[in-house]
Amino acid sequence: MRELIASLPAAVAYLSGPDLVIDFANDACFELVGDRDLVGRPLREALPELAEQGAVDRLTGIMETGEPVRGSEAAVRIHRHGRAELRFVDYVYQPVLDAGGDVAGVLLYAADVTAHVQDRRELEELAGQLAVAEERLRALFETLPTGVVHYGADGSVLEANPAARRLLGLSESEMTSWPLATVMRAVHEDGTRFRAEELPVYRALSSGEMVCDVMMGVPDGQTGELRWLLATAVPDARDGQGRPDRAYVMFADLTEQRQMESAERDRAELMARERAAQAEASSARERLAFLLRAGALVAATRDQDALLDQVTQLVVPSLADYCVVFLPTADGELRAGALTHADPVLARKLASLRDYPIPAAGPLMSQIAYSTGSTHLARDVASELPVWAAAAPDVAEIVASIRSHSALAAPLQAGQQTLGVMVFGRGRDRPRFASTDVEVVEEIARRLAVGLANANTFAREHAIAETLQRSILPDTLPQIPGLDLAVRYLPATEGANVGGDWYDAFGVGDGRIALVIGDVAGHSIGSASVMGQLRSVLRAYAIDNPDPGRVLRQTNMALPRLLPQALASVVYAVLDLTTGELIYANAGHPPPVLIANGRAEYLDDTSGIMLGACADTTFTTGTRLLSPGTALLCYTDGLIEHRHRDLSEGLALLAETLRRAAPRSAEKICATAQASLLGTAQRADDVCLLAARRTEARQSPPLVPHQYRAP
Repeated sequence: MRELIASLPAAVAYLSGPDLVIDFANDACFELVGDRDLVGRPLREALPELAEQGAVDRLTGIMETGEPVRGSEAAVRIHRHGRAELRFVDYVYQPVLDAGGDVAGVLLYAADVTAHVQDRRELEELAGQLAVAEERLRALFETLPTGVVHYGADGSVLEANPAARRLLGLSESEMTSWPLATVMRAVHEDGTRFRAEELPVYRALSSGEMVCDVMMGVPDGQTGELRWLLATAVPDARDGQGRPDRAYVMFADLTEQRQMESAERDRAELMARERAAQAEASSARERLAFLLRAGALVAATRDQDALLDQVTQLVVPSLADYCVVFLPTADGELRAGALTHADPVLARKLASLRDYPIPAAGPLMSQIAYSTGSTHLARDVASELPVWAAAAPDVAEIVASIRSHSALAAPLQAGQQTLGVMVFGRGRDRPRFASTDVEVVEEIARRLAVGLANANTFAREHAIAETLQRSILPDTLPQIPGLDLAVRYLPATEGANVGGDWYDAFGVGDGRIALVIGDVAGHSIGSASVMGQLRSVLRAYAIDNPDPGRVLRQTNMALPRLLPQALASVVYAVLDLTTGELIYANAGHPPPVLIANGRAEYLDDTSGIMLGACADTTFTTGTRLLSPGTALLCYTDGLIEHRHRDLSEGLALLAETLRRAAPRSAEKICATAQASLLGTAQRADDVCLLAARRTEARQSPPLVPHQYRAP
């Protein structure tokens, strides 16, 4: 029996007596504990690590109760060959009775299942990882912008992601039917219908190979619009014979890309035709295509002088040696508004035409074209000079001096209105104008007339917009002893870009004055209207509240109810003229700059977003003490931002300008900032400036309004 137990693969040991002396242990037991000396020694002494883990207590309990104990996959730390190891065992502690029925010892049986437990745990961990991966793949499948359809071996749809349903224009129930009606109506790029065996999924299932990048035109299931899909089919889950059991088809919508590519090809073809026309043009009719296309760009110019200059530069020397555009004046005369000549010397002589306006009616070809509204051709200018000389001798002398050989005059007509006349001339070195050139000249004149009408419209709208903006800005500013105030409103000079820029200054009691600068988002007459309403709302809250931060907060909370679409940046400051204390808050506006003792400091220590961006927000306030001579400049972003200069560069330039100039009056502060940052260049945005300079300390000065209009 002992030999049988000794050969068992599981560890077996017999422990006797209250001290649990190890009387017997088989080879497997010695292997489990690392071949240590066990027999004849108490368990606590032979295997102290088991005693620390409570084994002795459990065995002592068995000796007392006589009840066996079983366990599975129990974790046991055992010192084997000089190092501690974690082992897992299935065990049975069986009490052994003596002849008198008392417990004489315990027979211990333990099977090492460490490898089994580790393998199972690895499998569980792997299963968990696979579950996470599957969940991620499922989330990816559901959120991919690319359509994915999962097909069975028979071509039936197993599942499709939301992108596939959206791109195909099919509902979830329609996606489960087979065949998919829209896919079966798919066409090739040449417009021919796909045969069933040509579809990517059929090819992948039948060949077992991946089918890549097949362009398909598939009609939308809802609208019928043809959408171009780039599809790739991938076979999956092969059977025992290597045939696919499933296939995935992935497709991306290239409809917009193809439209853009088509438009780009059209543009490329148009440009190629333009280049060919320019390269091959040898006659006026061939140059017409170039001039008409170029004229379309010129007609979009909003400035009249720039428009006239571009047109005259285009036609000289390609079509004529010189060109003059006559425009009507308020006195009913025609005056040369733009002119050019290919010869610089003759161009200077031609320029003297500006000094000689001519009547709108008369024998000159420009007068005939203007008064009759029809093109006039002078094949031989020299033969007509005597008649011209009798009517306008100075003009005839100039025409003779530039050695004009032939000329064409075309009226500039926009609808029923004649806006001027365009005269083209050639010298003796070029062929005379012929009737075939009339079509070219009239088309150029027609396009120039449209451009002039647009320019005049923009000029009127700009004037209206500027008038509206100025009418909304305050007519009066408070006249306060001890405070020097100056403002500027500089409208945009390009188009009708009236904005919502505004300034304000008003007394709020107790010797305090409120200073406001703001900018309503947008460039329209509506923006100016919103600005006027917002200015009134802020004024109403400012009268009863001394805290600029709270005034901005109350104004911001009122905007969703009063002006739900309004969005504006504002700086609001309150200056106490008695103490010199300045309290300010900022709602997303460029920071004001403090100027004192040759220094320029930006007041950028407050925070707050634009009014109207979020109804529930707060605005922090900052405080400075302004001694006499200290000035504050508030401005809108049009001062520092420019198409050729970013915001940071503008801020740095403004600070450096004010430090270097050290202006000693509010008016000079505005003038210095305007001259340095704006100069005389065209402006795409309007600009407001508000400068306040404390000149002396006063005791509660009265606030007396006086008439003031910003320059």
